[in-house]
Amino acid sequence: MHWIDLTIMAVYLIGSMTAGLLARGKDDDVQDYFTAGGSLGGWFNTIVVGLSIAGTFFSGISFVSYPSVVYSSGVLLPVWGVAVALPVSFLLLQWWFLPRFLSGEWKFPYDVVEARFGAATRTVAALLYVLMRVGWMAAMIYAPTIAVMTMGGLDDWWFWPIVLITGLTNTFYTVFSGIRGVIVSEAIQMLVIIVGISATIASAWMQIPVSAAEAGNHLWESGRLNALNFSVDPKDGLTVFTVVIGLTVANLINYIGDQMSLQRYLSTGSAASAGRSFIVNIIGVAIVVSLLTAVGLSMFAYFSFVHDPALPADADQVFPHFVATRLPVGVAGLLLAALLAATSIPSGINTLAGVLTLDFHARFSGQRDPGVLAWWGRAYSLVIGLAATLAAGVVSSLGTIFESSQIILGIFAGPLLSCVVLAVGGLRCPGNAMIFAMFVGWAAGIGVTYSDMAALWVAPTSAGVTLAVALAMQPLFGKTPRTDVA
Repeated sequence: MHWIDLTIMAVYLIGSMTAGLLARGKDDDVQDYFTAGGSLGGWFNTIVVGLSIAGTFFSGISFVSYPSVVYSSGVLLPVWGVAVALPVSFLLLQWWFLPRFLSGEWKFPYDVVEARFGAATRTVAALLYVLMRVGWMAAMIYAPTIAVMTMGGLDDWWFWPIVLITGLTNTFYTVFSGIRGVIVSEAIQMLVIIVGISATIASAWMQIPVSAAEAGNHLWESGRLNALNFSVDPKDGLTVFTVVIGLTVANLINYIGDQMSLQRYLSTGSAASAGRSFIVNIIGVAIVVSLLTAVGLSMFAYFSFVHDPALPADADQVFPHFVATRLPVGVAGLLLAALLAATSIPSGINTLAGVLTLDFHARFSGQRDPGVLAWWGRAYSLVIGLAATLAAGVVSSLGTIFESSQIILGIFAGPLLSCVVLAVGGLRCPGNAMIFAMFVGWAAGIGVTYSDMAALWVAPTSAGVTLAVALAMQPLFGKTPRTDVA
């Protein structure tokens, strides 16, 4: 790689981390460390928070998986994901969830679960969340590692050095920056991703040796522009029904059940501010999905007319291969820097540290001092980062990057979605029934994982089974512990 690319990478990574560290909050306040004390209201801050939400869920996984899916199978996934699944998520969040969730004046994300179902249910929900996020962060480290190895033409020896560098640098950054620094760095990352991907698309089409019309006709004839597959076969991973249902539930998991999103809603201080941030997030997601879709189509069009004997057989590696071998000097460095930064590891670490500090440590130790808890938050951040880094080595056994991310999300977070929905909605379900239902939903998700059904069905199955069992079993488990949720 050219020295200019390496310089751009270094400047970007150091600059974004420096900006995040300068934006960090109080060192001795646990609420500020995990939720910014609800102080990130106002138009500018809500834009930053919105970009951060988008950046949180557009990690290196999305960076690699969306172009890979489009390159292999066409535009059905992103078209129906953006046209239907994303608007449905927006309507539910904007008009139902945010007003209810933020009217409770919760200090921390899963306070609402404890208020509705009791401390034991909150502990189980927190444990599921920890397991999900450790696996998710492992995939976040794995995806850019494979991409970087492909770009650099590196052999397998480099896998663990790159994993360790990626995981440990993000870990130490998060320990010192807190949620404020994480939000700022992710907002910067989102903007750089948009610029870098746009440059990639332009570069690919400028290098295609045929006219744009001929390349477009080839995309149509190859079926890459076909978004109409109405098969109801659950084994087919890319049908309209599978994508709409699977991605809608996955979106709701990310935006309702995931503490990373709940942290950011709380950081804005009000439903109005959180709503503005969520609108910015929706716009950012739509833009990035559209750009990544264009990347996948550009890769297919380019390599259809340009013979490359070194083209990887694995679709996950085609985009990184193009970046390494075809992009102009400077653009490759910018895109690689964005890819390395787009791990969302800081968000995951900060959120999981909050879970361990507030849902486990404070509860079982009885410690309530904000300064002491902030210290423990940093200690848990370090432990979590190390665990996720080491777990990155087993992600490849779950299938493609897209499939592995959907499996990890669905098994652990599907039950969480139903738990939070029931809590915020004020529906009657006793705490012990909720715990039993989450266990059954988790088991159902594992069953789908090892069946012939598509990976996108794991989350809807685990969430749906959890909801159904919780409501069906409530007469057998007594009364709800508390009913102070509107």
